[in-house]
Amino acid sequence: MALNIKALSRFATSDRGSRNQSNAYVYSTTDAAATVTAAGYFNDARQKCNLKKGDRIFCSVAVDGAPAKLDLIVTDVSGNAVTVAS
Repeated sequence: MALNIKALSRFATSDRGSRNQSNAYVYSTTDAAATVTAAGYFNDARQKCNLKKGDRIFCSVAVDGAPAKLDLIVTDVSGNAVTVAS
């Protein structure tokens, strides 16, 4: 499936000074962990949520099956591509 942008919510901002901030998000989905961590999954959130390098995404995945948690960090944003790692 694709990212459900309405299920991605920012809940905290850490100010590192001089307008340099990182944000923390929560995300819940029926998608499997492998789908959520695949290349391009969070691309739509780049512009809509202003995702940037260093942002954290705390995920609940496979919520309709065997729920699991993921703790992701945005490692790169190049053009419209968002890369995350656990």
